[in-house]
Amino acid sequence: MTGVKQKNEINIAKLLPLLVRDRGWDKQLDLYSIFDKWNEIIGEDISLYAKPLKIDRGVLWLEVENSSWLQQLQYEKLDLLEALNQFLQLSRLKDIKMVLPKGREKAPEKKKSEKVLFVRPEEEKISAFRRQIQGIEDEQCREALMQFWYLSQACKRTTK
Repeated sequence: MTGVKQKNEINIAKLLPLLVRDRGWDKQLDLYSIFDKWNEIIGEDISLYAKPLKIDRGVLWLEVENSSWLQQLQYEKLDLLEALNQFLQLSRLKDIKMVLPKGREKAPEKKKSEKVLFVRPEEEKISAFRRQIQGIEDEQCREALMQFWYLSQACKRTTK
């Protein structure tokens, strides 16, 4: 019984490579081998910021971390394509397309650090505004308006 089992294993081992070649899968396997060897082919610095997504009709699609790296890799596209095609044994890539991760199409804007300074308004301005709102009968409303005005005058934003 063991002899039969070994004989079947040998037949399958011989049959599998033939099946792969006959179906044309060997070229596809060759193309997709770059996914496993990506860091080695491209180098660690680039592989940190760009990852292969798919291969469609000879075009490798890369997901690039941000727009700065996307632009940099556009300049290096021909060198990347050459390095990848040198690695491949049975097939060739025609082109490389690059995309940003979903939801990150635009680089986030940097916020300027803002500082709020408190500068007390001059007494003349405070008195003038009190006279303007004197006609408001509701005391709570008048005081709320006074506080709002006071804060709008006293709080000054500065950017660094």
